Amino acid sequence: MADLEQRVATLEREMSSLKARVATIDEDVKSVPDLIKTELRFTNSQIARLSHDVAELREQVGELRELPAKVEALPRVMAELAVDLLGGREGKS
Repeated sequence: MADLEQRVATLEREMSSLKARVATIDEDVKSVPDLIKTELRFTNSQIARLSHDVAELREQVGELRELPAKVEALPRVMAELAVDLLGGREGKS
């Protein structure tokens, strides 16, 4: 009979220990949805920033693609400007 009481006492201690562990796990699991929401907000924020950066890079690439045409047109523009300036001086003299 004493052996049975000892086994019951041991089982009660183990049950108590298991209940404590389950309570700890339940407490940890309660925070999981909040962690997921926080992670999603963080990820969405990163995606928004990356999207903005990609849009800026596309604009810069577009500007860089226009650069050769602008450089090629520079001598003509400078010549026109020189003609205009010199023509304005001749008209005043």
